[in-house]
Amino acid sequence: MTVSEFGRSGLALLMTPSGTIPRFCAIGSGSGANVASLGSLIAEVLAQRVDFSTRDISVSKNVTWVYDFNSVTMSGIFFREFGMGQTITKGANNLWMRDGFLAIEFDGTNELQIELTFEVF
Repeated sequence: MTVSEFGRSGLALLMTPSGTIPRFCAIGSGSGANVASLGSLIAEVLAQRVDFSTRDISVSKNVTWVYDFNSVTMSGIFFREFGMGQTITKGANNLWMRDGFLAIEFDGTNELQIELTFEVF
């Protein structure tokens, strides 16, 4: 079966209404390999996940989410991983994606903005 361009565009649009779609961002201080079967962060650091600041569907077959974390929230965090999931609950094991990298230390003077784009092929 082949999915048409129109069908892929429609699938991307389906990720934008409310419901069980990715909308919350989790950040963590854990390190480890990215494993597709892992539905959570290794060490999630905030009490709850952050809802998106903006969501954009202006590009066909793409949905872009932007998450903003202020300097107070980021103060003292050794940022090593982030992921996007469908609930605000910390450790809910429902992340759609996770990425890990070398630590970035936040000293209370810097903010963080994460922009994620999902594209339907």
